[in-house]
Amino acid sequence: MGDGQLKAAGMFREFGPVRSAEPQESIFDNVAEAELPDLTQVVSYLNSGHVLIDVMDVANDAFDSTRQVMNGSTVLTDGDWLWRKDLAYYVRRHRVAVPADFLALIRERDYVVPSRDVPELTACSRQARDLMFWNS
Repeated sequence: MGDGQLKAAGMFREFGPVRSAEPQESIFDNVAEAELPDLTQVVSYLNSGHVLIDVMDVANDAFDSTRQVMNGSTVLTDGDWLWRKDLAYYVRRHRVAVPADFLALIRERDYVVPSRDVPELTACSRQARDLMFWNS
């Protein structure tokens, strides 16, 4: 883990409020012009994160209400970043952009989520809980 403070990706305002110093962006403002050249590997990395908060839910696709996303609110980590499980879906299906510094880290790691021990994941879990459930 880097400095101990996790960065967040894919926490768009359409999915509900989170505690953040930065205003939440809209998913609709985060669509890339082109598909990632390494899309399969990036999506695999996003799907391989360590589960911190497992949520069983179904939500309509933000871009296509005829499609649904399962368990999208589940929160994953690699020890440096937090993201919702549905980020992989949106990157693959709708070209939603991964933050540049997160994408660089994914590529630097050769698309492999690093192992993390229980104390590291416990600390990440606390941050995820504070981010997601700050108003409850």
